[in-house]
Amino acid sequence: MSETISLRLPRETINKLREIADKEGKDRSALIREILENGVKEKNINHAVELYRRGQVTGWRAAQLAGVSLWNFYKILAEKGVLIQYSEHDLEEDLKV
Repeated sequence: MSETISLRLPRETINKLREIADKEGKDRSALIREILENGVKEKNINHAVELYRRGQVTGWRAAQLAGVSLWNFYKILAEKGVLIQYSEHDLEEDLKV
């Protein structure tokens, strides 16, 4: 199910969106949907990384929250310079799932 929303953007942003849509041969609305979907995914990943960095969730749980595999989540952590922390307690928690 989808819902229509409206928003105000600066003219410069609208022009840039039009340019990108033209370059990629896309409808401007489709481009905006794609950008928003990618932004939401990135926000979810960043939130999961922050929870993991603070020690509030295990790697497995953070990967679930981010919507990626554990392997990909660990790759994301490496890219962001976050050390992987894994304890016996984490293992026990992961095995409960």
